[in-house]
Amino acid sequence: MQRTTFPSPLAGMAAGTVISFCALSAFVPQTFSSKIKLNLTLFSLLLGGAAGLIIPAAKSRNKAMVFAAQPGWSGWRNFVVSRREKESEEITSFYLQPVDPGPLPSYRPGQFLTIELIIPGELKPVVRTYSLSDFPDPKQPIDHYRLSIKKEPAPRGKDVPAGLASNFLHDHVQVGHNLRVRVSAGNFVLDTEANTPIVLISNGVGITPMIAMAKAAGQRQVWFVHGCRNGEFHAFRSEVNLLAAQHPNINVHYAYSKPSMADQGNYHSEGRVDGALLQRLVNVPADYFLCGSPPFMESLIAELKQFGINEASIHFESFNKALPTVKAVEANSDAAFPGAKVEFSDSSNSSTWSGEDPELSLLSLAEAEGLMPPCACRAGVCGTCATKLLAGKVNYINEPSAAVEPGEALICIARPASAQVKLKL
Repeated sequence: MQRTTFPSPLAGMAAGTVISFCALSAFVPQTFSSKIKLNLTLFSLLLGGAAGLIIPAAKSRNKAMVFAAQPGWSGWRNFVVSRREKESEEITSFYLQPVDPGPLPSYRPGQFLTIELIIPGELKPVVRTYSLSDFPDPKQPIDHYRLSIKKEPAPRGKDVPAGLASNFLHDHVQVGHNLRVRVSAGNFVLDTEANTPIVLISNGVGITPMIAMAKAAGQRQVWFVHGCRNGEFHAFRSEVNLLAAQHPNINVHYAYSKPSMADQGNYHSEGRVDGALLQRLVNVPADYFLCGSPPFMESLIAELKQFGINEASIHFESFNKALPTVKAVEANSDAAFPGAKVEFSDSSNSSTWSGEDPELSLLSLAEAEGLMPPCACRAGVCGTCATKLLAGKVNYINEPSAAVEPGEALICIARPASAQVKLKL
């Protein structure tokens, strides 16, 4: 594409002066006195110089505004899988490009995308959220997003099926497959303007947002600490090693719980990532970012607090049931209301929230009535379940991560806080 360039203010001033002088000279009657001609000449110099300064400056400002703008979209947008890449025995990356020719907005390191899957046999679209596992070079236009997804097996010893969405993605979604995607969201993000040292701690597929954060960290000191079973289950090792080689401020540590003979030289310690390991590695005040399985994060958060790390310096995200370390927040300072009547306006259904299970959400109550509200994370993270609150009050089982608009409720973690609640469902 040919690039249009604007003249510098100095060049613009000169050009404007010449043009104005010539124009005025051509139309000034010869009968004017020398004094009048001199004044008009000076006026042409001022007029042309000002125009030469103002116009390029205005164009430059417009150009800067266009460059700085981050266009988004509302609702769903159609994307196509342009590439698949196996990262480990259980994680595969999916590269997504928009079907339309519109630009892609950037995102904050640590955010996620919400995607919709049409899975045969399911009564409604399956909606899931997955962290963006890369971060773009700010000097280059963005032409794709990358999601790196673990194929979730059925838990051992439990009567629970394998992950519906992740298995469908791994087994059936190939290059050329279309998906509907919502714009990036999430508050588990790295502040790219700060320079505080950071410790990025993950296990398993929790590595995905940490790669984005490490790439966006700039010159601040970084500890990238990742735990997994062994080399077969270690995703992005080469990518992270290359990043660390290019940025001396990034310190990498890999902990393998069950290394094989082939893993010699590829990991730094045997065992799991724990508080004692972090104490040995990190010797300065820092912000700690955690992502991984709930037991992994629960134990680490408790240990970090025991070691005197301020709670405000511990950041984490879970797309599963909220961790018990999260403080409950009550909208309007009202307590949960056992015996509340819950009405679903669109379906003319109603039910009673008994309070026997204080963690029973309005989403679960709606599903028990045969309704199928859109949802994904079931933890107040993604915002997919936001529903109009037509009457009454709610509070939250745990603090929402997603933004809550006035007059709406995140029903996946909401419960009644008044005798009557009416939802647009």
